[in-house]
This record gives sequence, structure tokens and C-alpha cells, in this order.
Amino acid sequence: MVMDSAKILLIDTCGEGAGVALCRGGEVLRSEELPERGASAGVVASMRRLLEMQEWKVAELDCVGVVNGPGSFTGVRAGVAAAKGLSEAAGLRLASVSRLAVLCDAVEIREGFAALRAGRGELYVRDAASGREWMVTQEEFLTQAGEAKVVVSEQSVAEMLQELRPRVHELRVSDALGLVLQSLRDGGADVALLDANYVRSEGDIYKKAGTAR
Repeated sequence: MVMDSAKILLIDTCGEGAGVALCRGGEVLRSEELPERGASAGVVASMRRLLEMQEWKVAELDCVGVVNGPGSFTGVRAGVAAAKGLSEAAGLRLASVSRLAVLCDAVEIREGFAALRAGRGELYVRDAASGREWMVTQEEFLTQAGEAKVVVSEQSVAEMLQELRPRVHELRVSDALGLVLQSLRDGGADVALLDANYVRSEGDIYKKAGTAR
């Protein structure tokens, strides 16, 4: 497949900046934002609207890209389920990317940290240099970050970390396109193995206090 002309459906239902987009190669043709608290309910209808507006059929798509977390429990699962279902039903290639990696890529941060709200005074954090991701309390991260650059996407997180003077970049679904394309070039994701990326329990994807993913 030639990535420059591939027809791609992007899905991000993780939280603030949730949305759906239709792309051709590296160009976003159409996109639609989803309300943060209604993303899980609106993702399928949004996909249908965009396909109708672009006059594309599902069978014409080449790939599906999904941001698989971290974020809202319900939202993340809805986006992943929609992407996997469409991929399996239509035989489309699938790519998944971390929302924290998308945030780092969007602002081209190579050293420092990206942070997202995890609730209950905790944060999801990614070390931009190593790619390591973990969950940490606000107090622990304020100590760990030191003088490093920090980027966030939510104003509430910027306020939590105001002493670090974080850069704020409001995420949009289109921000995921570059990493989705790279994932597809690298072979994409296995639909059978793809899962939502959220905090569950000891031994799962994220652990507290700096344990590697």
C-alpha cells in the first residue's frame, strides 16, 4: 500500500479533543469533534456522517487508526471497539497509538515529559526520550520533573503543574495522523491483540510510581 494515497479513518475518544477524521495519506480531509462526555455514544454516528460527506464507502478505506488511551475508561473502550470492529468487518489494516505519544509528537518534544489527567490527583506521564509511560501522583511528578520541559493538553493539568510552567497543546484527532502513518509503515497493530490502554490493576498496562509499561 502507498501511504501517500491511503484512505484512513482516525478515531480518538479518549477525552478532551476527541474526534473522528478522514484522511488521505498525510492530509486531513474532514474531521468532526466529539463532546468529551459523549464521545463513546457519538463515535459511530460521526464515522457515518463523515463517510457520507466525503462520499466514501467503508470498503474504500485502506486503514483505521485509533488512539487507544490513556483516558476515559468508557471513551477509550468505545474507540478501540469501533476501530477493531470496523477493521475486522471490512478487512482493513489497523494502527493504534498512545495519546501521550501523540502529545509528544504534536509539539515535537524529544526530551521532557507529557502529562495527562488520570483523576484523583494522579497523572499519566510519558518520558519523551525513552517512551516509558506510567501513572504518578501530582506530588510525585512535581518532584520527578525537576527542570525538564513538560507538555500537557488539559487546562486542569496545567493548573496542577503550574510551578513547572508547562506548555499547553490542546489535542485534536488530527494530531494522531503522523504516528498512525508511522505505525502502518512499521506493520500496524494486530486486531486480536489490541486492547484499551488504561489503568486497571496490578500487572496491567500502567502501574504506579514509575514502573515501566
